[in-house]
Amino acid sequence: MKERWFDVAGDGGVRVRARQIAGASDDAPAILLHHGLASSQRIWDLMLPGLTRRFRVVTYDARGHGLSAKPASGYGFDHVTADALAVIKAARMRRPVVVGHSWGADVALAIAADRPRAVGGAVLIDGGVFRMRSSFPTWEAAKTQLAPPLLAGTPLEAFRAGLARWSPVPLTPEVEAIFLSIMRVDGHGRIHPRLSHPNHFRILRAIWDKDPVALHARLKVPALAILAHGSAEVAAFDAAKREAVERLRASGSPTTFVWVEGIHDLPLQQPGLLGRRITRFAAAAVR
Repeated sequence: MKERWFDVAGDGGVRVRARQIAGASDDAPAILLHHGLASSQRIWDLMLPGLTRRFRVVTYDARGHGLSAKPASGYGFDHVTADALAVIKAARMRRPVVVGHSWGADVALAIAADRPRAVGGAVLIDGGVFRMRSSFPTWEAAKTQLAPPLLAGTPLEAFRAGLARWSPVPLTPEVEAIFLSIMRVDGHGRIHPRLSHPNHFRILRAIWDKDPVALHARLKVPALAILAHGSAEVAAFDAAKREAVERLRASGSPTTFVWVEGIHDLPLQQPGLLGRRITRFAAAAVR
């Protein structure tokens, strides 16, 4: 696949690192991919061969993540959606379908609801339906329960050995590279998460404050939510998602909801199935 990496001036001039993967032709319809919290644009790598058969695809590291700049502020949805719109403009994408995973689904939903003329549709992958306050009524509870692990300073080889034990999918070289993309390795061979703890909590707080029901009610472009279910380890989360979907349906949300058996990180576990679902939706949305 032919890739072009480039920098974008996001909201407030924040540097955002992006890449474009060429499609079947220069005028192929476009898809923008937004990763989740504490992830990177590399989480889409397993899906790219399938998506680029028909689409021109652009991915990017959200502010605070990966190879993008890491300011100490600007993590509310107004800023991160402005970053996404800047990427769309810089890549000269005409009303792309925006696809988001987890937190990225919340961003995709916000763009679709607030800037419908900028996108042709939205795909929400295991996110964008669930209000965090439903499970964590107070911010302190959310902050305590969802705090990221303290990994800074872990030797790289110890981290790699740990991946083999807890990776939710078979640890191929490609999958290992995706996990390593969220870490920086210092001169002593120790890892440091690219997303800092303070910035992680800034994003969590923005998610906790957000009400997806209100956004769904404003949708004027097609939207598809692809939700994971069936993982015994997160049965409570599955139940909360189902309750959230029922509330959205009752509120009149125009979103189509589909369920896929699997884990939260569907781009890693089900790249082929996910790619086919996105392709069918996007092909119809950009006609």
